[in-house]
Amino acid sequence: MTSISAVNAGSNAASEIATKQQSSLSSETKAKLEALGITATDGMTEAEAKTKIAQKEAENNPQNGNQQGNSSESEILSEAKALASSVGVTAGSSSDVSEILDDIGAELEEMLEEAENNPSMLSQLSSYLSQLTSLDDRYETLQNSQSSMYSAMNMISTNNKIALGLN
Repeated sequence: MTSISAVNAGSNAASEIATKQQSSLSSETKAKLEALGITATDGMTEAEAKTKIAQKEAENNPQNGNQQGNSSESEILSEAKALASSVGVTAGSSSDVSEILDDIGAELEEMLEEAENNPSMLSQLSSYLSQLTSLDDRYETLQNSQSSMYSAMNMISTNNKIALGLN
């Protein structure tokens, strides 16, 4: 998505500033890290910590990890609406996933311009960006899988027609 590319350009600055900051993890995140046996390092951002938590939980529960990889469009839509709400974007009930993701990307671009010298806001934007990128990747994977499935079904249909002499 184009808006994600534009936001990624500003993400590097956010990552550098967030890395230079002392660890400002929430107590809930610190508790989850400790419970999973992950050591919190200085400069670890909230987004990095949540990523490590998700990876560790996926390792501990392989079935859940597979389920994450096979997200349905409704699950991705629900997560996109939740992220949109967090970012401050209004997602209409008739909006589809790509529209919501585009709107979130546009809002993050605006927020990035406003937060040039605010390390805490840049850290939060970095977290939102990683969530947006994850959702976008999962949605793209879902779309590619559906496209492959339809192509395979079309090929089978054509082969069946040929085999039955209907072509």
